[in-house]
Amino acid sequence: MLNDENSYLFKYAWKSIRRNSGRSFFIGLSVSLAVFIAVWVVAFFDGFNHQIEKAVVNTNTGYFQIQEPTYAKSTDASVPLEFGHYSHLMTPPVKSFSPELVLDGNISTPEGATGLTVIGIHPPYHKNFLPLHKRFDSGSFIEAEDDSAVNIGAELAKIFKFNIGDQIVLNYQDVNGELRSELLSIKGIYKYNSRGFEKRFVYINQKTWQKLFLNENKNKILFNRIPLIVDGLEDGKVISQRIVRPGLEMKSWKNLNPEMAVVLEFHDGMIKFFFIIIAITITMTILTPVQMMWQERLREIRMLNVLGVTKGKFWKIGIFEVFQMILVSGFFSSLLLTIIIGIQAHTGIDFRFINDGISIERAGIKLPGIIYPKLTAEQIIITFAFIIIVLSISYIWSIYRTLKKLEVAP
Repeated sequence: MLNDENSYLFKYAWKSIRRNSGRSFFIGLSVSLAVFIAVWVVAFFDGFNHQIEKAVVNTNTGYFQIQEPTYAKSTDASVPLEFGHYSHLMTPPVKSFSPELVLDGNISTPEGATGLTVIGIHPPYHKNFLPLHKRFDSGSFIEAEDDSAVNIGAELAKIFKFNIGDQIVLNYQDVNGELRSELLSIKGIYKYNSRGFEKRFVYINQKTWQKLFLNENKNKILFNRIPLIVDGLEDGKVISQRIVRPGLEMKSWKNLNPEMAVVLEFHDGMIKFFFIIIAITITMTILTPVQMMWQERLREIRMLNVLGVTKGKFWKIGIFEVFQMILVSGFFSSLLLTIIIGIQAHTGIDFRFINDGISIERAGIKLPGIIYPKLTAEQIIITFAFIIIVLSISYIWSIYRTLKKLEVAP
């Protein structure tokens, strides 16, 4: 509660703002726009980064991968581990997972040749891990007991003119290092993620993979890697503590796709640089009008000082003005943020017109054409605190310069 004196000074500060309505409006508008622009840029890049992260995670990567040590060091798939021995690790915060076997091979046809990554999956687990089974243009997802059946991407099918029921000849080296060629029958053609993804990855069940590479079906679920879906990278500490004793390796999606990790770090750097520019710009923008507003009061301040008003009370008036300007600016900023970012967070911002709607891929990841800004309480708190500091510095400096003139004879 304000006492009578502070209440009077509070009202006096508000009357001073109203008497200088033009400059007060300019200062408030400048601060409101600065807050809005700063929060909007942060929300935009946070949304963009979140969409990139989700795109990387949904390319067989997961937020984290638990890998068998030999595969982790050399991508050598010849020493898979039995999943049953490690299934107890798949508890919360792990939301879904997929024990996978990985084999590199290639195909050659009259239309050309290309390298493939053959993923041996256990379909019931994989259906909870990625929504791939829902993205089929034709055919269907492989089942656990299918023999020599394969799912391929739409881009691979387009390039090599494959259809459902066709056979592809897979060339590869088995566990003994022998060159082999095997026929696989196409059961389904999926449309998912990006053209690079569709061209590179083909899926078979673990039964078929083990027959191809290990030359026998072990009748067990094996893995070279287990990609995990969690809420975010912050869950890494919990998971890393679990796998220390089993001796497994853990890698985050940033370790597995460093190029996209650099893109996100670049965006974070852009945000920090933008904040510096905003701080300098808004300080220079509002410093002059605040100084002029207080200098115009110098005669009034001298008169009040002669009547016994101390410098401390002038400082209180200045503090109350800052507080009131922050409240007014905060209200209009919040109104702009709620209306504009609130709508854009649901409708998105369409940037596809920049490249005529053609998708852009980087590091095998399709970059989003529609960006959904992501607004969080932390962004607003940090940005408002940042602007409050800038506004306070401007007022403090202006009050200090004005009160210094009281010491000089008129």
